Amino acid sequence: MKDIIINATGTDMMNLWNLRNGKVSFRRFRNRSWIFVSGTGYDLDFLARQLDASGKYSYTEATRRNVYGSMEGLEIEVKPSGIKDLTVAIEHIGLGRKYSIFNADIDPALRFMSERNLQFFSIESPEDMDPPVSSVYVGGKTNLGTPVEVTIGDRRYRKINTSLLSDLEFAIKDSTIVVYDNRDRLFEKLMKLMAMNGFNPGFSKGKQGSTYQSYGQVYYSNPRINIPGKITIEADSFTYSEAGIAGLIEMSRISTLPIVTASTVTAGTAVSSMEESYAIRNDILIPLYKDDHEQAKSSSTLMETDKGGMVLQPEPGTYTDVYEIDFSSMYPSIMVNYNLSPETINSNGDFRVPGLPYRVDTSRRGFLSLALENLLNTRLTYKAIKHRNRVYEQRDAALKWMLLTSFGYTGYKNAKFGKIEVHESITAMGRWALSRAISLAIRHGFEPIHGIVDSLWINGNGNIDSLLKEIAEETRIGIVLDGHYRWITFMPARSGLGALNRYVGLRDDGTFKVRGIEIRRSDVPQICVDFQMDALNILRRCNTPGEIWGKKGEMEIFEGAYLKELHTKPREDFRVGIHVTKNREEYRVNNLQKKILENADRIGYNISIGDRVGVIVVNKNEGKIDLADQYGGVDFQFYRKMLRRSFEPIDFIISSCAPKNRLTNLTAFY
Repeated sequence: MKDIIINATGTDMMNLWNLRNGKVSFRRFRNRSWIFVSGTGYDLDFLARQLDASGKYSYTEATRRNVYGSMEGLEIEVKPSGIKDLTVAIEHIGLGRKYSIFNADIDPALRFMSERNLQFFSIESPEDMDPPVSSVYVGGKTNLGTPVEVTIGDRRYRKINTSLLSDLEFAIKDSTIVVYDNRDRLFEKLMKLMAMNGFNPGFSKGKQGSTYQSYGQVYYSNPRINIPGKITIEADSFTYSEAGIAGLIEMSRISTLPIVTASTVTAGTAVSSMEESYAIRNDILIPLYKDDHEQAKSSSTLMETDKGGMVLQPEPGTYTDVYEIDFSSMYPSIMVNYNLSPETINSNGDFRVPGLPYRVDTSRRGFLSLALENLLNTRLTYKAIKHRNRVYEQRDAALKWMLLTSFGYTGYKNAKFGKIEVHESITAMGRWALSRAISLAIRHGFEPIHGIVDSLWINGNGNIDSLLKEIAEETRIGIVLDGHYRWITFMPARSGLGALNRYVGLRDDGTFKVRGIEIRRSDVPQICVDFQMDALNILRRCNTPGEIWGKKGEMEIFEGAYLKELHTKPREDFRVGIHVTKNREEYRVNNLQKKILENADRIGYNISIGDRVGVIVVNKNEGKIDLADQYGGVDFQFYRKMLRRSFEPIDFIISSCAPKNRLTNLTAFY
């Protein structure tokens, strides 16, 4: 059995972690590197003289290519650890504008692997299982920062003693991958307890915890922990929480990022890394800074081109016999199938982007089209077979997020291979494809009900298979039947118009698809989630609007009983996840977030900005918030209001099915 590379660490010396027969060995390699600098002949001569004078660098005149073509420049040898200082010096010499620098900020492990055409967790076929890497999960609970419960694998410990610490030491030593929960510094404190009690965890702190913003939201990243010889994954990692270890392995394999790095970056960064790896493997230069700026446009052209995805707003109400059809990875498919890339968008191309003044050169494959092709095809493979095995399902989830962000990165200001005209062309093609799907659906005897970017809900008596085939042939984008609903209810927004992402649908197989109501939210107590799940179980037996309307009386009795029995529910079911997004003094209103911070300050407990805190509201008017069982009691008046809000979506489903009155008093929904 051959060695399989599962990790790489280091800079000037690269350590490869090789797995064979379940055992990990380490090999060290000297890692040399280079950067490429282009400019005018005069400026390059001046730079060469400066390099000669320093006596520190070797360089050669070379011809290399980027996505647009060949260029002359200097190829300068440099240790990976010295690239940043050299880059700063060259920018200073060139006054920040005379030189274009390439291949200067690439992850050292990614570059080492890509230059040698190596891969992490390599497999022969997408259907192959991952190499057997031992792993353990370590989590638990804290009370105001003190560990009170620990989970190691599938074992739960309610006492923090030497027996627990001994088992933890053995579990870590016996595993290659350690997935740890460090919320409230739980894992860090366990490591310190081990050291204080004579055990030798050998841990070190990695990146400190930090507050950051993403898509307008404030989040907190827990502190990272390193253990020599172990792959340590923070359980709060987005990719791990969405796709598990198999998903992280797949992301590492596709992006050529070490698995620990893959667990800490966004899906968009993973896509950018995959593109960089593809460029290195194909001798294409990677710019240090994006310098392909947006073309000058008139105001009318800007209004024409700067648009997003197409939306068909639903009329609120309940519909029967509904098909949901989805384009498979629409935007990445457009990029691959229509050859959209920075160097292919020009005025001389042979293909006109629908609705835009842009043309695409299809005579040669573009960089982005080629770089994304393997990712797209691999994801479509997993999407087709994910029902066979949990591993395929997790791989599909990881690649889905990478593909979702691959489009956004084409318009990102710092994307190395991005270009706003590509971004605009992708959305234009998406609008055209969805509009063609709507037109074809009508021609096939269906009525469009709702559409959003790449999904369409229709009902009618046409041939769905024939429709899907014709859409795929005309748009050159794969499209699948995501589900058939006995009935589906689209909720109203506060304006009374149909909400785009708030609906409840009952599929033919008896399962529900739910979006936008309390079941899907993380800021409501368990009592609200439990009610909606129980209520939907009542509606699960209904096949027609008439049968749903017939449940009106039963549901009213059920809601009344839920309110009456509220005081009998376990106290933990009242815990609410509150997102703290500001410092205490920044809250101008006396809301729950401010009261939580006030209570935390009073007892000397630190809450990081961006964190989500689980609390029980004891008395909202008095600002009494239970952070960790320091109080008793529950503010039942506060929770009755929350519970009644969770009644509203269920009540709307029933009221929308009233005889001869499909849209029954929408204002009553609120």
